[in-house]
Amino acid sequence: MMLLALLLAASGEAPFEPSAERFADAALCRAHLQSIVTAAAGYDAVRGPYDLAEDDVRIHLIRTEENGHRIWEHRCLGASLSARTWQHAMAAAEDDFTIESVARNAEWLKKDAPQQ
Repeated sequence: MMLLALLLAASGEAPFEPSAERFADAALCRAHLQSIVTAAAGYDAVRGPYDLAEDDVRIHLIRTEENGHRIWEHRCLGASLSARTWQHAMAAAEDDFTIESVARNAEWLKKDAPQQ
């Protein structure tokens, strides 16, 4: 189990964290995922529940953030519920707009910039 967590961390994937909630069977866990989807207000996108494999049901909740979006994934692996979250950056974070940031990005201020 620890090796799997290390491999996921090395690949950049967030590991699933087990939930404290317990379900008697896979159908009740899936119903819980459906209730999360039904109650998911304030997200930009909600997907699922869908079957990824036998006894592996997932949902995704997505909200846009400054430079991309944050994804929350919930999974029922049989009757066991777990979740993970991560941020997917679509662009590099921008510096605060300061005199220093403008000077750093101004091509005409650089020594090797062509003079006109």
